[in-house]
Amino acid sequence: MHVVDEDGPNHPDGRRAQAVVRLCELMGAANDRMMADPRSALAEVERLAVDFAGDPEIRTLIEAVRAALSMTIGPAFAEVPALQPIFDDVGRLARGQADPILGLMPGFLEALRAQQNGDSEAARTLFAETLALAQGLPDDNPMRQQLADLAPMAELMMALETPGYDTADRDHLIGVLRESAARPGRTDGERALLLVAAGGAALNEGKERDLGRINEGIDDLRAAVTLTEGQPEHVFNLGSLALAMYHRSDVRGSMADVDEAIALLERARDVAGGVDHPHWSFICEMLADFGRRRGEILSSSPDVLDALRGYAWQVLLQPTAGSARTLAASAAEEAMKVAARCLSEREPGSALRALRALDGGRGLMLFAATELRDPYTRLVDAGEKELADRWRAEENPSVLLREEVIGALSRDVDLLDPPTLEEVQEALRRLGADALVYLVPAASSALGWAVIAPVEGTPRYLPLPGLAIEEGTEIERYLAAAAVRDAAVRDAAPRSGLRDVASPEEAGFAERLDALCEWAWKGAMGRIVEPYLAGAPDRTPRLVLVPMGDLARVPWQAARRPDGTYLLELAAISQAASARMLCASAAAEPVRHTATGLVVADPDTGGAAPDLPSARLEAYAIYRTFYPAATYIGRRPDGSVSSSGAGTPDQVRTWLRAHGSHAGRMVHFATHGIMQTDAASASSRLLLADGTLDADDLIRLLDTDRHPISLAVLAGCHTGQSIHGYDEAYSLGTVLLAAGARSVLSTQWSIPDRDTSLLMYMFHHWLIAEGCQPWDALRQAQLWMLDGERQPPRNMPAPLRRLLADADPGRIVAWAGFVHSGQ
Repeated sequence: MHVVDEDGPNHPDGRRAQAVVRLCELMGAANDRMMADPRSALAEVERLAVDFAGDPEIRTLIEAVRAALSMTIGPAFAEVPALQPIFDDVGRLARGQADPILGLMPGFLEALRAQQNGDSEAARTLFAETLALAQGLPDDNPMRQQLADLAPMAELMMALETPGYDTADRDHLIGVLRESAARPGRTDGERALLLVAAGGAALNEGKERDLGRINEGIDDLRAAVTLTEGQPEHVFNLGSLALAMYHRSDVRGSMADVDEAIALLERARDVAGGVDHPHWSFICEMLADFGRRRGEILSSSPDVLDALRGYAWQVLLQPTAGSARTLAASAAEEAMKVAARCLSEREPGSALRALRALDGGRGLMLFAATELRDPYTRLVDAGEKELADRWRAEENPSVLLREEVIGALSRDVDLLDPPTLEEVQEALRRLGADALVYLVPAASSALGWAVIAPVEGTPRYLPLPGLAIEEGTEIERYLAAAAVRDAAVRDAAPRSGLRDVASPEEAGFAERLDALCEWAWKGAMGRIVEPYLAGAPDRTPRLVLVPMGDLARVPWQAARRPDGTYLLELAAISQAASARMLCASAAAEPVRHTATGLVVADPDTGGAAPDLPSARLEAYAIYRTFYPAATYIGRRPDGSVSSSGAGTPDQVRTWLRAHGSHAGRMVHFATHGIMQTDAASASSRLLLADGTLDADDLIRLLDTDRHPISLAVLAGCHTGQSIHGYDEAYSLGTVLLAAGARSVLSTQWSIPDRDTSLLMYMFHHWLIAEGCQPWDALRQAQLWMLDGERQPPRNMPAPLRRLLADADPGRIVAWAGFVHSGQ
């Protein structure tokens, strides 16, 4: 962009105007998905930040642009919720400014915000109003020309999102862009940007069927490719032209177009150079898809896993959970799509390729949050002391610094690849498990699958046609009933003072849960577990499940055979966030249980949540019977506050940060768990006295080199449910495990207060008094709950015995909500 200012390029006011215009240009390019090289743009923004360190208005605008660019490092672009506070600050500072350029910012940002929110009509109106204001600027003002150039591009983008938009108007705007590209004085980059917009609009996002319009769009894109040879935009433009050629092949049935599209993509891949390029996944995905059109076998294509490695890189780079969320969701969707295609080919090696693909798109946010929690020591060990110091010095490391750190950490060990089969099998041997089983739901008319990595031998797969999540299926009815029940519990619990609320919603949930258990056996677990039961009838097989998508909401241990036998009675079931996390957990040195630890008992939340009287009985009984040397905080059974503390977040933090083993190695939370899953404020929290602890807090706090934790029990509602989509498996339970806790118990739904207290006491009984491993202790406790002739152990305190007399422990909702992860 060429900027001319009446004060001259070296005058402070002229440089300021240039900076504002350039920042506006970058913000618009990021928002319009036209940012070809966000790394270079970020570096430019960082230089401007230094130059204008004392200018609060420019600094606030820089923050907005930095946030938008940081989120364009991957295929996903800036999310409105993450940018909202910065947009508000810019608007507040800009309003009333004498500076005419800054005075345009509120309308410009409002237009961008409306477009991102999907309100094309509002965006069009706001942008038109801003453009009209810009016409009042002097003719040679760069902002006026910049907005005039953006106008037809923005109008076209919004037009393509508006059903029924007039084709003649679209063609007119395409003509305006082509004329603008031909204007004397344009740089090659500016011409290419305008032609890409024109070519994409001519193809109407792949919906255009008129061959003449398609050919014109291809001509625009060819010209853009030529203009950007050797420039950062070249990879994106090659990919855009390849998509256009592939679309034309579909319209006219030409394999020659497919061949040219693949050749273009191979060029783009070569120019991109590697997984750190922002368009790497985009290029590799298309190569794999286009190759299938040519009859190539997907399960043998290296591009499949290369695309997923690109997603892993991009998720690691993201500065916020909001910016990573969309990328991670795309990775999970692509992983399941690739796995299903590999398996449908039924080629040798399909199961192994499907396993690696599934794990390449699983738990990436959890992986990123723990991998870059504090890489200082690893950087120093890698000979990168200066880089380690820069990382520690930055409170919020920039994307560019994150990229440098990831590159250094990847030099000797590739962070991006999922574990090999040999690594998975070694982890299974360490854990005493028979197999890792991925459960993949059916999509549209496709089959569902179980993909199985056994502890010995080659992977296998099972087609599971009943593993569908669609209207009218048992799992869909169950999920709907669970949502209704959760809403009813939220509304009723504060009035009742208990979590076990008798209501029609509760009864409906129980009915649907009962039906789901039959479906879970018939649809999946019966076929999966059968070989293990037949092969070793004298031992209990142990399976580790990784359920994909909404299948994570199913209590698989409660799958029920037609004769009424639950899977729990036949096999031990654990869950894992991913094979990567399974291997990390298995590799950690076991931590011995001791009589010390931390027990947190129903802290007084000041009316924010109801009291949990049974949880107090549970916690106090566990403390007195099994962990007499533990720290007990919260409330005693009579409601009085423990002398050790009320159970505040700071008290929990102090325990977690303690050095050595003197503080204990077990933590048991008998508290409320609350979660929010909306993108803007997703969180999973433990409700404590005077505050909360959320999943991100726990990741930052835990340092198991300093304070190893053998077991974390999260006996609160929803502590095992993911807040960023089920394939992310990002929950209170999994972050504790990923951060180093050796074993974790967490919950899948709103658990009943009285029954949970009995189950948790029995878990610790089997763990401590009977010497079971955590996974087996949970299974034995659940079997005790199911046993109609159950007897309380001799050391069960009288208050819990009285609870047992009034409870119904055999209800599925009473025992099946807890899952085990880890060692």
